[in-house]
Amino acid sequence: MLGQGAYDGPSVIYSNQFFGGGQISTNGWGVQLYSGKYEGFYKVRVKGFELVKLKHPKEFKLQNNGRDNSRRFAYGKLNSFQALRFLIGEKKILSDKIRHGAVAIGYSWKIGPEIGFLKPVYVEVSNPLLDDVVSVERYDPDIHDFSVINGRANFLNGLDKISLAYGVSAKFSALFEYSGENDGIQQVEAGVSLEAFSEKVPIMIEEANNLQFFPSIFISYSIGKKYVKR
Repeated sequence: MLGQGAYDGPSVIYSNQFFGGGQISTNGWGVQLYSGKYEGFYKVRVKGFELVKLKHPKEFKLQNNGRDNSRRFAYGKLNSFQALRFLIGEKKILSDKIRHGAVAIGYSWKIGPEIGFLKPVYVEVSNPLLDDVVSVERYDPDIHDFSVINGRANFLNGLDKISLAYGVSAKFSALFEYSGENDGIQQVEAGVSLEAFSEKVPIMIEEANNLQFFPSIFISYSIGKKYVKR
């Protein structure tokens, strides 16, 4: 039945697609991977996941120039924050590719649960009482003054102390799809997203500055493939 696929030529009916890529936003960056099922010519039901790194708007990297070989770090940051989104949604094509090499225009929406991973920040600290011997310590604003911090430590430090945050995510975007091949996918999405967690996420040391809601503007690029109905 034609209603169960998408027509892209005189005898081609597509039933599924698979695509993935990367994204950047006003509060981070990430990667995504999706599968889709056609429902009619121009609508695709999608499901997949996104792994993103989220930054606090007051998170800025500094460098202690008073220390040799110092590295930039986000002073006042308690935890790094990554999130895994499980999303379902829809792609809707409004203006189909009339010829090969043209651009199809549409929109996309997605929504679903999200799990956040809070990993404590570790820093390299110089001890002036021990001839500036450098040690790696979990950042504590009560004892780690800016002057004694050499910079951020290896990201692997603190993986055994990860805590979780739970929330939901929603996205809406304009969709631009191009491919010189009938069964290929190259698409750009540009839109807005909102992430809401059950409580404020403790990224920074000052509780009043921490956020429960993360709105952002994003752009993503994906490549993939359509599969013929059999």
